[in-house]
Amino acid sequence: MGRILLKKTKIIATLGPACDNLQTMRSQIRAGVDVFRINSSHASLDDIGRLTKMVHSVSKSCGKPVAVILDLQGPKIRIGEFIGGGVELNRGDIVTLRVSSRKSDGSFIPVAYRRFHEDISVDSRILLDDGNIALEATGKKGKEITARVIHGGRLKDRKGINLPDASISADPVTARDIKYLHAGIEADVDFVALSFVKSGSEIRRVKKIIRLGKSHAEVIAKIERHEAVQNMDEIIKETDGVMIARGDLGVELPAAKVPVIQDEFLRRCHYAAKPVIIATQMMESMIKAPRPTRAEVSDVATSVRGFADAVMLSAETATGKHPVETVCQMKLAAVEMEKFVHSHYSIPPWDWKPEDSPPTDRAIAHVACKLSELLGANAIAAITLTGWTVKKVASSHPGANIFAFTPTEGVLRKLSLLRGVTPLRLKLKNDVTGNRPSIFSMLKRKKYIRPGDKLILVSSTNPGVANSTNLVSVEEIP
Repeated sequence: MGRILLKKTKIIATLGPACDNLQTMRSQIRAGVDVFRINSSHASLDDIGRLTKMVHSVSKSCGKPVAVILDLQGPKIRIGEFIGGGVELNRGDIVTLRVSSRKSDGSFIPVAYRRFHEDISVDSRILLDDGNIALEATGKKGKEITARVIHGGRLKDRKGINLPDASISADPVTARDIKYLHAGIEADVDFVALSFVKSGSEIRRVKKIIRLGKSHAEVIAKIERHEAVQNMDEIIKETDGVMIARGDLGVELPAAKVPVIQDEFLRRCHYAAKPVIIATQMMESMIKAPRPTRAEVSDVATSVRGFADAVMLSAETATGKHPVETVCQMKLAAVEMEKFVHSHYSIPPWDWKPEDSPPTDRAIAHVACKLSELLGANAIAAITLTGWTVKKVASSHPGANIFAFTPTEGVLRKLSLLRGVTPLRLKLKNDVTGNRPSIFSMLKRKKYIRPGDKLILVSSTNPGVANSTNLVSVEEIP
């Protein structure tokens, strides 16, 4: 019998005025949304709990687990304000940047970041307004920096500053972030996205706060700075997942390097069984237009072909004119590429060396995926308490649909982020054979499998013990 193909790549929609109602959220979920993102830069503390409750409510009514990501703002490094609202900068001009909280009359560029003069050095680049304006530092004196305008333009109030040649000393976890983090823990969000990560230390710090709050939330490291690229392995080791935030990253580094960095993070995260989100400008034209550009469709398809776990929509769903249609278009692009990948991809050989002491559960996951391919199995079913085994199965990118069975609501929602995984809630029994009838019955009832289909079952001889996966079996559905 032919295999039923489900959408594998997950879609994240950012909440905002355009979808701040149950009806639109419901339509987005039905169109293909798997995760909602709350952008704390544009949300109040009260919004965190309110929006999370809305997501949980509409998720329940749709009969589909949907996760919530709380995206922390991080330190915002911006210029201040001008009396006239902005100033014109021309190529070759020599300008003064001054750490100041007062409005400028145009004789200097006010900088709201108090350590600016400490972090910058002579000959360093200063990029303003997402890199549209470029300066080069020529001198320092106290809290003032003189600079030459390389690329000019109209500089308006509160525009962002990027320092690609400097190491920013500002703490990536601000006092504001900690307040929002506590609000997220109280609201029971599933993921916390940490902005402007530089190393593993800030990830460990946030995880400690989450643990103290007795939350199940996992941390997603946003890759936006050149330091994050340099500390790639350390960050991947400490984080639970990665978001390639190509906006700031494309300003900090040459744009031509961003696709290479994206692919490298994908490769290393797959090896570590950590999910990857690709974000920024994926379908930006649909903020206004009813259809995406061909380049945007190709961008989504490239991320899908690289086995990204999720692709993310930002302003397209938060403030755009077409918050539901954008999701539909993203799903179309993803599914079309998934069909192509399904017909051309083969799971590569086992690449762990004996001296590396590969963990048993990782080996079991690989064997399960390879068996599904060799036997033409229609599905892989995995029993999990923590979600870790499912992450390992998903990281091998099998063509078969992965069905993850767990008794815990929090784990159920977090599994919604993983590529190719359909999470299902099941009260587990304490013996291996006892779970089989319930699994088969649920999958048949939902029409995911049919009698005669082959299924690969990944489980444990100790179902109630976390991280004890040690069993893989081939089942034929009765």
